[in-house]
Amino acid sequence: MMTREKKLPAFLTVYLALTLGVMTSLFFVLMEGARLNTIQLEAACISDACMDSVMAEYHRELFRRYNLLAIDFSYGTKTASRRNLEGRLAWYLDLNMDHPMRDAGTTLLKSRARDLLGMQLESADLTGYSLLTDGNGSVFRRKAVEAIKDDYGVIAVQEALEWVKTVKEYHLDTRDVEEEKRVVDEQIAAWQGKEVSQDGKENAILEFDNPTVVMENHRKTGILWQTMGNKPLSGKRLSTSDLIYQRIKGGKQNLGNLPLSDQNTVEDAAEKVLFVEWLRAYLGCYGAPKEGSALEYELEYVLSGEESDAWNLRNVLYRLLALREAANATYLFSDETKREEADLVALALSTILGVPELEELFSTTILLGWAYAESIYDLGILMDDGRVPLMKTKETWHYGLSSFLEDLWSMGDASKAKEGLSYQDYLRILLLLEDETEMTCRAMDVVESDVRLTMGNQAFRLDGACTQIKTRIVITSKYGYRTELWEEKQY
Repeated sequence: MMTREKKLPAFLTVYLALTLGVMTSLFFVLMEGARLNTIQLEAACISDACMDSVMAEYHRELFRRYNLLAIDFSYGTKTASRRNLEGRLAWYLDLNMDHPMRDAGTTLLKSRARDLLGMQLESADLTGYSLLTDGNGSVFRRKAVEAIKDDYGVIAVQEALEWVKTVKEYHLDTRDVEEEKRVVDEQIAAWQGKEVSQDGKENAILEFDNPTVVMENHRKTGILWQTMGNKPLSGKRLSTSDLIYQRIKGGKQNLGNLPLSDQNTVEDAAEKVLFVEWLRAYLGCYGAPKEGSALEYELEYVLSGEESDAWNLRNVLYRLLALREAANATYLFSDETKREEADLVALALSTILGVPELEELFSTTILLGWAYAESIYDLGILMDDGRVPLMKTKETWHYGLSSFLEDLWSMGDASKAKEGLSYQDYLRILLLLEDETEMTCRAMDVVESDVRLTMGNQAFRLDGACTQIKTRIVITSKYGYRTELWEEKQY
């Protein structure tokens, strides 16, 4: 008995064939769409992760010592080049795009693993970057302010601004008391050898000493001896020929290519105060040196720029002396009692000489010399870790007129001088009065020289320290796709 096979109707076979054809096409379209989207997503994730990896390689010593985050373009070599960073980024990208089964345990697994994305790096270019030294250090200032901002409140800023306001109000930063005294002394000296009438005698020749001659002899001994005595001084020196400030002056520094307008540089007075606070927090000075530094008096170098500690301290002391002389002279000329004392001495001297015209000149030179003697005393107190008020009163004034004229000078007892400003406070004032660019460039000298003293950083350059990067990354696929990504990161 024969059986007949059942066959599908012809129309159903055609229908299924057409349907499978459409479904197969749809499947491949969906698969390619999934591949493309996966490649784009994977490329974005890989690029972001690799950029983070590059940013995580900030210079450790720069961060440890100064709380500044930056990538070292040299990566420990002698050449600070953007190509080093591009190579580092490309290495991370290649590593992350390698096949995920490359480290599988067996050859069998490796052979069965199939790369469905086929991603390859075409290029990784650094299109934009900023360096700490850009804008004569304006980026450096901004990063320093950001590093210290959370540590100092409004009160600290207001305090420093009030000090500067007082200095400006009384012209303590511009008044030259030494020059005023020199002019008066020249007028007094012009009377020497003149013929005058004395005690009824005609044609007497004037011969006399300036009442402040003892003080002028003190001035000739030098500021360091007068204020420091036998205190030991640092003998450290710094060669600045290969430091960043000299490279900037010579136009030999590396430059970033991002506009400074995009980088929120420090401008207002409050932020300048914060930058000064950063300097005080991370740089040493007389009485508070930092370990492992090329100089002990680093803040003094920021103010003076000399190559030796001793000369930097000397120059700063002269600036402090000028400020204290102006403040003390302002007080003396406003105090009626002390002016009367000076006037009485001047009257007596001019009467003895028989030249009443000398009375006012004698009074003025005595007051100005008195201010100098008090200022030297003030500096001695400051250098012995004492405190001196910015503007003195009767209660805080030290020298009497007789002590000044009779050469009864003393170094003072700093343990009893607890009111007023410390030496570091006066440094804050001088720094706030300093030209911002000069101050910043010298501070960068200090940072660069100190980092070079650490292991493996002998060739470190601040103009190779990058704080912001923009990149163009192109990733291709063996399946014919191409993805272009623009990434930006900054500290």
